[in-house]
Amino acid sequence: MAYSTQLNLYLMSTGSDSGTWGTNTNYNLQKLEYALKGYSALAVASTTQALVTVNGGDGSTDIQSRAIIKFTGNLDSVGGSSTVTCEAFSNWYIIEDATTSSINGYTLSFGPSGGTPVVLTRGAKQLIYTDGSTAYDVIADTGNILANGKLDVTGGTSKFDGGNVTVNDAAGDYDFRVEGSSDPNNFVSDAGDNRIGIGVLSPQSAKLEVNQSGSTAGIAVINLDQDDADQEFIYFDGTSAADSTASLSSSTASAGGKQGAIRVSINGTDRWIRFYDSAV
Repeated sequence: MAYSTQLNLYLMSTGSDSGTWGTNTNYNLQKLEYALKGYSALAVASTTQALVTVNGGDGSTDIQSRAIIKFTGNLDSVGGSSTVTCEAFSNWYIIEDATTSSINGYTLSFGPSGGTPVVLTRGAKQLIYTDGSTAYDVIADTGNILANGKLDVTGGTSKFDGGNVTVNDAAGDYDFRVEGSSDPNNFVSDAGDNRIGIGVLSPQSAKLEVNQSGSTAGIAVINLDQDDADQEFIYFDGTSAADSTASLSSSTASAGGKQGAIRVSINGTDRWIRFYDSAV
């Protein structure tokens, strides 16, 4: 008897299988169905485990030929990080790693026998392709991705390395928000008002609003640390006038009435900057 190398289909020869041709054909069709849409769950029971391969038959016990495989089991009980292997032929799989390892943090890998496997992401569904010697996580090494709906990234590290990153390229009214561990508005880009907020959801009255909202935080709103000794802390670029009508004033008069002072810290020592009701 001869069988195909990848799906283990029974290869009938001319003039053979009298009276069983229909049965064998139906078995092959069932195996093809499993290969296209078949699902199976497999409990990982050892640190090195091969997918079950069955030549011929209806494919009901042939895990190797399934399109979708869910791995289960407790790797702490297995005793180490584990690798499940498929046959060393080109193929693709949808793999779900539903194993657990809450004590030791063991991982599960999947790949061709004798080749290089992929370390699976626990709790994730991954599209795995193998060329017979190396397994590849297809989504981890894909080209352009267009998400028309919501894109959630949970766990792991997200990297943007190479090329520009543009948020809201279509110039729609879509806000961008970054949360902190206790501040839900650590950084906010308010697209509708074209403003930036730090510590505030809806920045008001300025292009940039910074709000240190913790009444007991014990920290300043802004810390300016200038390590270039011969450069200024802040560069002001505005329109100058001789009175109080512009953003800058060239007036050297001192008749304006003092209205108060702003507390600042200079090299760790508190100081006060006086402010007036007029520039002249």
